[in-house]
Order: sequence, then C-alpha cells, then structure tokens
Amino acid sequence: MNEISIPKEQKRRLLVTILAGHGLKHMFNAAFFILLPGIKEGLSLTNSQIGFMSSTRQFAGGIANIPAGYVGDKYPQKVALILSLTIIILGIFAFFLGISNTFFIALIFSGLFSVVISFYHPAAIASLSRNFADRRGFAVSLHGTGGSIGETAAPILVGALLKYTPLIWSSILQISIIPAIVFGILMYFLLKNIPQQQTSENLTFTKFVSGVGGLFKNKKLLIVLLIAAGFAGGQGTMLTFLPIYMDENLGFSPFRYGVYITLANVGGIISQPIMGHLSDKYNRKLILAPSLTILGMSYICLLTSNIVLFTIVIIIMGIFLFPMMAILVVSATDLVDSNIQGTTVALVFAAVTIFSSFIPSLAGILADTDIRYAFMLASGVGVFAGLIAFLGNWTVSKPID
Repeated sequence: MNEISIPKEQKRRLLVTILAGHGLKHMFNAAFFILLPGIKEGLSLTNSQIGFMSSTRQFAGGIANIPAGYVGDKYPQKVALILSLTIIILGIFAFFLGISNTFFIALIFSGLFSVVISFYHPAAIASLSRNFADRRGFAVSLHGTGGSIGETAAPILVGALLKYTPLIWSSILQISIIPAIVFGILMYFLLKNIPQQQTSENLTFTKFVSGVGGLFKNKKLLIVLLIAAGFAGGQGTMLTFLPIYMDENLGFSPFRYGVYITLANVGGIISQPIMGHLSDKYNRKLILAPSLTILGMSYICLLTSNIVLFTIVIIIMGIFLFPMMAILVVSATDLVDSNIQGTTVALVFAAVTIFSSFIPSLAGILADTDIRYAFMLASGVGVFAGLIAFLGNWTVSKPID
C-alpha cells in the first residue's frame, strides 16, 4: 500500500463532503419509507406486496455490495467519481420510481434504487477508514451522523410536502432528481483533487472473490456478520411497517408520522458520535451488546395506545437504532487489513441485506393478519442479535492496520 498523508484541510473537506453526501443519500432512503403508505394506496398494494418490495430492495442491495466492494478497493483514487455518480443515478432511479404505475414496475425501480445506494458505503467508509485509522470509530460514526441528519430531515420535509402542497408520492419522487444531480456534480468537484491511497492496484475480480472467500474463514468476522444480519432484519421490518402502523392503526397524518420518524432520528444524531467515540476508547462489545438488546425490546413497546409512552419509546428507539450500523462496520474493519476495507464494508452490508431480506416479507404476511405480529417479529430478531453480541467472542483489543 502506498501511504499518502493528506493535509488537515483536505481531511476535513473529505469528511464533511462524504458526511453531506451520506445525508442526502439517506434523505432519499428515508423519503421512500415515508412515501410507502402513499405508494401502497396509489398502486392498491397489500401488506404482503409492501413486505415483498422491502425484501426485494434489501436483497438487490445486498447482491450489489459485492461489485460495490470490488470497485471501492480497486479504485480508491476514484472515490470522487464513484460517490458523485451514486448520488446522481440515485436521483434518476427515484424519478423512474415516481412514474411507475404498476407493482411490477415499482418493484424493479425500488430494487435499482437500493442497488445504487449500495455503491456509496464501501467507497466512502473505506476512504474514511484509511485516512482516519487512529479514530476510525469516531470518523465512521460521524459519517453515520450525516445519514441520521438525512433520515431526520426527510420525514418531516416529505410529510409537510404531502400535507401542505398539492404534491403526491409520485411527484415528490420525480422532482428529487434535481437536487441529486446538482449535489452530485458539486460533490465531484469538492473531492476530485484530494489524493487517496493506492491500496489495490493489482486487484483483479478473481483475487477479489478469493479475498471475500478468505474473509469467511475469520470466525470473529462471521459473528459480526450474524449480529449485523439480525440487527438489519429488525430494522428493515420496523422502517417498513412503522409508517403504515401510524397511518392505518393510529390514524396519523403523513406530516404527523413524519414528525415521529424525525423524533427518532434526532436521538441518533446525538448518540451516534458519542457511541463511536466510546467504542474507540473502550470496547465495541460494551456499546453494541446492550444497545442491540434495548433496541429489540423497544420495537414491541411501540404497541401501546398511550401516545406519551409511544413518543418516549420512539425517541429511545432512535437513540439506539441509527448508531448501530456504523459500530458494526468498524467492528468488522477492526478485524481485517487496511487494503480490504472496502471489501469488508461491502461484505457487512451484503450480510445485512441478503441474510435479513426475508424478514420484511415474512413480516408482511403476518401483518396482513395483524400488523402487531410484524412488530413482535422485529423485536425477537433484534433481541437475538443482542444476545449474540453478548455471548460471542468477536472483539479485538487493537484494530488491525
């Protein structure tokens, strides 16, 4: 690996730009879930179809992580191009999702939407991991904070657009192409002159696949992947059916359930860098194990008719929901060499999306009987991930450089 020490100003610009891009990416992601009740009504879908759509998105994104990890490690010097194109193409697929008029077409473009999202994380997190090796947990958690800001802004923004303007779910998706193209171009020019480490000049796809196979021999990494899959199964189910539950069971308006999703994200913005710092200073397990357990228990506690209690649980859920993925990712990158950071990030997200993709579909089938069953399933999967984190031997005393 060719070590490159970049100036502090460029490091700050790298961090802030990647953080902002992650925020915009998550605005698109969060907007999708807030628009789901409208998509369901507009296309006359069942809960089973909504669950299948969510599972398809997760599975497609999981498969896409394999080439995304290869691209991230093969072309670290192209991070500006990779990230900017990701944002632009994301806006294009959102536009086509907005003009979909059947379940099948919406399924295709929601899947492609998830595919392109997958190309952001490996390149972005690998770049941060290499350039902030001594504060990896904090840097990646700040990156996650950018995502939480996007997840916070989108629900209330989209909810307000749905309530106070003539816009409907389809038109919101269509006009989102404009900020995606503008920011994608801006992002490219902000990052293009920042040098990156040349870590994998001779990396062929065959070597990449062999390297992925080698990672599966790392028993500690396998435990982290299992924890991540359990976490994502519960998370994906909740993000899919919580807006529908608030819409159909609690009678909330789009703006009101957007406010509640925003409340959940506010807690994550504050807790994410704190948990990342603590995981650097002390131990990843000390943060992950109790947090995942509390998170899983919070899902089932949302099934209350007391709005005050519901609000409190939403905030608690958000405190633990959004920092977890960043800490899971750095837990995995702790266990591998720096020249396969992108591959490892991709593998974590692949495990998260592929192995947990069936959970929302199963939850959708259960929800057609009673939506509360979906919450119970999410809770059980989440608590399981916490137990594995408690019982498994997966941490290292010092990250591998």
